Amino acid sequence: MNQSQPKNLIYGKLFLISVILLLLNDFFFKYYFHNYLTGKLSDFVGLFAFPYFISLLFKSKIKPIYILTGILFLFWKSSLSQSVIDYLNGVGIGINRVVDYSDFIALLVLPFSYRYRKQNSIGWNYYIRLDKKMREYVC
Repeated sequence: MNQSQPKNLIYGKLFLISVILLLLNDFFFKYYFHNYLTGKLSDFVGLFAFPYFISLLFKSKIKPIYILTGILFLFWKSSLSQSVIDYLNGVGIGINRVVDYSDFIALLVLPFSYRYRKQNSIGWNYYIRLDKKMREYVC
């Protein structure tokens, strides 16, 4: 890891906020406010946080992780995954989900998460150098 790259990407502010929101939503908000918003919130913050976290484990595979996350989300949220869910329930692993194709709107968060991940991996020194070059050019 070069010096311009942050050492603790796990502490990215938006990542931490999304994880906190996901936990609050899944363990508190859904039970007290069970509505459309709490359902969508989990999808949005989950799709922001999950590929970001996995890409921290496999740093050279950032783009494929984001693409695979989108594909798996489409599969999971569709009726195509019902046989997998039935099998898991049959072997004692209780899983349920609601097929709601409007959940696909949450896929819109993936490019923002990807860009945030890529910007954090570049590091702030890059932006400081870029700012210095721009000031030299303008002045």
